[in-house]
Amino acid sequence: MINKLILGDNLEILKTLESESVDLIYLDPPFFSNRDYEVIWGDDGEIRSFQDRWAGGMEHYIAWLKERVEQIYRILKPTGSIFLHCDWHANAYIRVEILDKLFGAGNFKNEIIWFYHRWTNVSKTFQKMHDTIFWYGKMQNAVTFNKNGELPF
Repeated sequence: MINKLILGDNLEILKTLESESVDLIYLDPPFFSNRDYEVIWGDDGEIRSFQDRWAGGMEHYIAWLKERVEQIYRILKPTGSIFLHCDWHANAYIRVEILDKLFGAGNFKNEIIWFYHRWTNVSKTFQKMHDTIFWYGKMQNAVTFNKNGELPF
């Protein structure tokens, strides 16, 4: 499998992949927003919807995500990296309860802040206008990084 994009719940597919066989994984899981979403795309006005609701609260969400990140850790090469996209709803829990525990705090490489603009409202607080992408490597000082943007595969 080379340069394959998989859309959907990745757990069963991850379990079938060979250990230490993947260079890079970008993960964009549900954000624990406790909302329902309807997205319209396609010329025919196709509507797809999904729920980001977790009956068991944060503990259930973290357990669900941790199971997947454990498989990701298993399939990453020693020089591999994970980029996990999240927002303010659970980013602190994800970093401390999942990524630091599985990869080790010393394998935290960086935090990418994805800043975006949206219409401002009258509000009594600062607006939440960014997402976070955590970058962890599997092994300390073993990650491939090409500052010229060249991919290692």
